[in-house]
Amino acid sequence: MKQEPIAIIAGRGLLPQLIIKQLQKQQTPFTIFLLKSEIYEFDYQKFKPVNFDYGEVEKLLLELKNKNINQIIFAGAVNKPNFSELKIDKTGKILLGKILANKILGDDAVLRSVIKFFEQRNIKILTVDQIIDCQIKERGCLTTNKPDSSDLINIKLASKAIKRFSEFDVGQSVIVAQKQIISVEGMEGTDAMIKNFKNLQSSYKDGAVLVKLKKKKQSRKADLPTIGIDTIKNCHNSQIKGIAIEAKSTLILEKEQVIKKADELGIFITVI
Repeated sequence: MKQEPIAIIAGRGLLPQLIIKQLQKQQTPFTIFLLKSEIYEFDYQKFKPVNFDYGEVEKLLLELKNKNINQIIFAGAVNKPNFSELKIDKTGKILLGKILANKILGDDAVLRSVIKFFEQRNIKILTVDQIIDCQIKERGCLTTNKPDSSDLINIKLASKAIKRFSEFDVGQSVIVAQKQIISVEGMEGTDAMIKNFKNLQSSYKDGAVLVKLKKKKQSRKADLPTIGIDTIKNCHNSQIKGIAIEAKSTLILEKEQVIKKADELGIFITVI
């Protein structure tokens, strides 16, 4: 049976590369779309990517039509555009109006409006776990090291905090220790939060745990919380003893390697 082609709207990081690798394995045709405003760590030129600006929505839709693509996957991190400086085509103005109408409600509402825009045009938005095996379905500990009773108390506290922060569209991750929230993820992302945590001068840092969960009303179709090898290394370097993630929501890139590295470094990964 012929595989339907897929468009990959690629951001930075490892995720687009993993998706490409899996689609090649499945012999699924795909087209890479790259944002002109992004600086990519990986050279995608051999895949003959389509380059576009945030405001070039008509170009994007025309490319999808010409290539008979009606499936999109969003993969990787992107920088937020300065809307006031964008050069926007006619269709882009329609999308921008929807984005600005939802901007006051936060990034998740903006993302939902973008997804809805494409779906109204009969373009299906695929989730990452439909292509690569990167989710844990069941609760439990994935590593040799296990969280102790004090860790479980801290994780429960952090989970409540993230759900509360979700009302204000604040980060997917926090670092918790000794029944206190020590750090909250900002615009710089999880890795930056972890690295900044290392520099904190506080006795409350002992026994710290990273908790990374999906926000309350967050779409499952893009920007799900993600951990990878770098997350494990950064936690080790910052003396964070473990990580708690959410079943059926948090993505683990290169899952087997991540668990192996966590075991090597004595860090627990538990799924709640």
